[in-house]
Amino acid sequence: MLNNPVENSSVKKTRIFLVRHGQTEWNQQDRLQGQKNSPLTEIGRRQALMVKESLEQYEIHKACVSPLQRAQDTLDIILQGREVEVVRSGKLKEINLGPWEGKTREETERSHPIEFNRFWKHPDKFALQGAETFDQLQSRVVAALNAIFMKEKGQNVLVVSHWIAIKVALAHYTSIPLQQLSSISDPENGTFLTLTSRCNSISVHGVRG
Repeated sequence: MLNNPVENSSVKKTRIFLVRHGQTEWNQQDRLQGQKNSPLTEIGRRQALMVKESLEQYEIHKACVSPLQRAQDTLDIILQGREVEVVRSGKLKEINLGPWEGKTREETERSHPIEFNRFWKHPDKFALQGAETFDQLQSRVVAALNAIFMKEKGQNVLVVSHWIAIKVALAHYTSIPLQQLSSISDPENGTFLTLTSRCNSISVHGVRG
């Protein structure tokens, strides 16, 4: 159980089911998507269906989703057969990678070797013209999640977001500094974890698919 500044006067649990979207064509091609988009693959759609099945035991009171199409398509599959209010939030988008978006890892390493090294090994020092920093990303994603905890007390909220966005949120809620971000396992496509708020603290439960 981790201390967190989010206030929660209710003894009832507030849960966020935090989902990474299903696999996309660019994921398959090892391309960095950032805030550009590519469609879900057949595997990605099946992954979303598996999340849907895993969450069938829970009532979902509300859903929040990144406006990027791959996240919205994943959400639509998970919510099939449910009537749930959906809120789209730009704060849940993936990191903006500027000139790297749509490029393969090999291409970005060739064009920006220093920034490439920092992106993968020293994210706290990553700075690329036209892109977000990891700190900027973490600030907006955590703000979005904390707002959900404050507003939706006692509810189960489904949130669909992205790889690095989820990873920096995990770092925040587990008190891991960004320079140690690589110690956190990457959330796989079509998996989810649970953030639970109760009595002024937030706990993180493992990734499921």
